Amino acid sequence: MFNRLRHRFARWLAYRQTLASLRQAPDSTLADAGISREEIREHARHASLHR
Repeated sequence: MFNRLRHRFARWLAYRQTLASLRQAPDSTLADAGISREEIREHARHASLHR
């Protein structure tokens, strides 16, 4: 039970950190990565599931 909770918290934390990083990135950097501002949450969610 504790390991499951710890894992979920780690995923949530990764999501929040990725979300913050992408939101701070300039539009040109996001464009180079093929990410639009509207897709930031989706990309952050995907990244958090694969950590």
